[in-house]
Parts: sequence; structure tokens; C-alpha cells
Amino acid sequence: MKNYTTAALTVIVLGLIIWGIVYTVNKSPDSTVVSTTTGENTNNTNTNTGGVIQSTIPTAITNSAVSPTDTTAIVNGSVNPKGSFTSYWYEYGKTSELGSKTSTQTMGSGFVTIQAPGYITNLTKNTTYYFKLVAENQNGRVAGSQYTFKTTEGTPAPLGSAPTTKTISANGVSRTTANLNGEVTPNQNDTQYWFEYGTTAELGNTTAFSAVGDGKVKVPVSISLSDLKPLTTYYFRINAQNQFGTINGSILNFKTTGPAASTSVNINL
Repeated sequence: MKNYTTAALTVIVLGLIIWGIVYTVNKSPDSTVVSTTTGENTNNTNTNTGGVIQSTIPTAITNSAVSPTDTTAIVNGSVNPKGSFTSYWYEYGKTSELGSKTSTQTMGSGFVTIQAPGYITNLTKNTTYYFKLVAENQNGRVAGSQYTFKTTEGTPAPLGSAPTTKTISANGVSRTTANLNGEVTPNQNDTQYWFEYGTTAELGNTTAFSAVGDGKVKVPVSISLSDLKPLTTYYFRINAQNQFGTINGSILNFKTTGPAASTSVNINL
């Protein structure tokens, strides 16, 4: 009987020791988990839902399909800024050493993969060229795969040019909503536009992409935001692109109204 009592006490003591260890580990500050959101969502927006969003080096994918003429070439690819303002350009040349580059263009700072069109000019007729897409942000530089194309003889350069954009002040601002406004001139080429916005000048959120046609005149555009934070300053700008390049509008800001929390009144009859 005494042996059974001793064994039972031993089991109880061991159980208490194990429970104490588990409790201590779970309560340790070192076991805190920080959520990192770096994904792309289906509506082309990225929002911080309470976790820490960390920027990383961008991604760059060169598209092997090219539209060459006698002395020009329209090239394309895609870039994901991965959380920081990102620039892109194309390097090209008559050998695999390249040696020339297009003008630098600026992407947003979100986590959405965006088309990266480029226009190469002053080429030699009937000549093979090598090219690749390059992207860079504060975290580093990355290059896509390298491909080749051959200029033609007898094909004129395409009509049109990169779009022009203008960011216009927001209106309809309330506690949690606002309308973002802008203007886009397609300059004779199929053009799409989108807005970026965020609580700092780094922006970070991207709206859906919308077509604006291929006309010659300015087109007013707008989009409505919801689920904003009350009494908070937001920064935003419009962007547009066609096959000739990506153009950014200036960054403006607005502040949502209060109160900080919604109030309700209960009336007892």
C-alpha cells in the first residue's frame, strides 16, 4: 500500500513540473508571433490588417514577346514592388553584354504584380538585339531573363506615346470613405489607370486597374474608397500606363473626419 501511495505522489509531482514548464514557455516574451502580410489579393489591393508588412527586393519577369519595327521595339514584362517604391528599366544591346538602357520609370510600393512596358528607340534596321527587364527598390536590384529580338525593314514606328496623368484633390471625404480623382490622357494608345494610397507618402495600397481608352483628350476618372480610419491623413496618387510606358501623378493627401469612434444613442420610452 505504501509503494502505491509513493508512486501516485511521484506521478502527481512530475505532472505539476511538466505543466509548469509548458506554462512558462507559452508566457515567455520570446514566443510572440508577428504576422507578416506580403500577399497579393484578388482585387489588386494590399492592406495592413494588423500584422507587420515588411518590404523585400522586387521581382522582375521579362516577357519574351516583342513588337519590333525598323528602328523601335515595344517590350514588356512584370514587376512586383514588394512593399517599397520600385523603379524599372530595360537594358539592351547588339551583344549579350547589352550596354544601353531605356529611361527609368517608377512603379508603386504595394505587393501587386504590375505590367512594366518599355519603348526602345533609335535602333538599327534588320539587326538582332538582346534585352532584359531590371527592377530596383531600397532593398536591392533584380533582373529578369534575357531574350533577343530582331528589328524589321519596312515597318514604321507605332503612333502614340506614353499617357499623361494628373492627380486631383479628393472629395466626398467622411469618417471612413473618400473619392479619389484624377485625369488621364491616353495619347492614342490603349491605356489603363489605377490609384495608390496609404497612411504615409510611401502609399502601399493599390486599387483595381481600369481601362480609359485610346483617345487624344483628357478623361476625368475617380474611384471610391471605404473602410478608411477616422481622423487619419491619407496620401494618394494616380498612375497610368500603355505600351509606351508607366506615368505617375503627383502625391496629394486628405484627412478623414471624426469622431474617432462611432456613437449611438439609446432612447428608453
